[in-house]
Amino acid sequence: MATGEKESQFMVSGKRSFISMPRLIAGILCFLILFPLSLKAEEDVGKQIWLDVNPRWYNTSHLKITGEFGIRRELTQKKWTRYGIKPSVAYSVLDGLDIGAGVGVNYTDNIDKNTVEIDNYLAIIPFQGLNYIHPLSEKWKMNYYLRIEEKFDYNTQTWESLNSLRVRFRIRTLYEFDAYQTGRYYRATLSWEGFNTVNGDDGLLTEKARVSVGIERNFSYRQKVRLELTWQNQSLAFYRENQTNNYNEIYLRLRYFPSWGTVIRNKFRDSD
Repeated sequence: MATGEKESQFMVSGKRSFISMPRLIAGILCFLILFPLSLKAEEDVGKQIWLDVNPRWYNTSHLKITGEFGIRRELTQKKWTRYGIKPSVAYSVLDGLDIGAGVGVNYTDNIDKNTVEIDNYLAIIPFQGLNYIHPLSEKWKMNYYLRIEEKFDYNTQTWESLNSLRVRFRIRTLYEFDAYQTGRYYRATLSWEGFNTVNGDDGLLTEKARVSVGIERNFSYRQKVRLELTWQNQSLAFYRENQTNNYNEIYLRLRYFPSWGTVIRNKFRDSD
């Protein structure tokens, strides 16, 4: 085959037709995400799927009002479904630094562990956070997020509650690749997050640590989607038996971000 014929397979009108760094990165990440979920679940590793809609309203370049509406489903032996909402607001105090606050409400339904039925739970979680974006280059950034949560965990049968104060800290790196359309991008993400209860008693399900890898794609200035694969260590408390079991979870999370208001050049673009 002539050299020109080989090159024609990769070039159309001076542009690459199907071999590009964004597509390669997306393909690798999709493989890493989908392959573990196709394996038969082991007894000590659970699998979840999360689906979220995350609307954003950028009132000015300094103010962002957000929401989160989601459902989480356990796919293996520890069967449960969780429904959640999380409205919040953030304000940019300096370039790259913002403060925020909000409240999360979660309802966990039909919990089952090794055929032992557990009562449903309602959690109300006010929180305050400090978020910082540090650019390493034009396309590569680091993100540091510190959050304090007050958690009120209610048993919906007895309405007894467990209250706690915990701290969360996340380190995330983001790298952006140009897409074909002007102003569009792919973004690869990698993050670690730790959780620590500093006062009070944990609720039924308690996160310990998580590591996430993801790929994000924007379709316009006002819409983007993100696909994430996360490993998480957490605990499940059995108050009737007075014991707590630690175990690992792998979950796949699909997130959709519609936006309104002053979206272009907004200071919160890298903190979602």
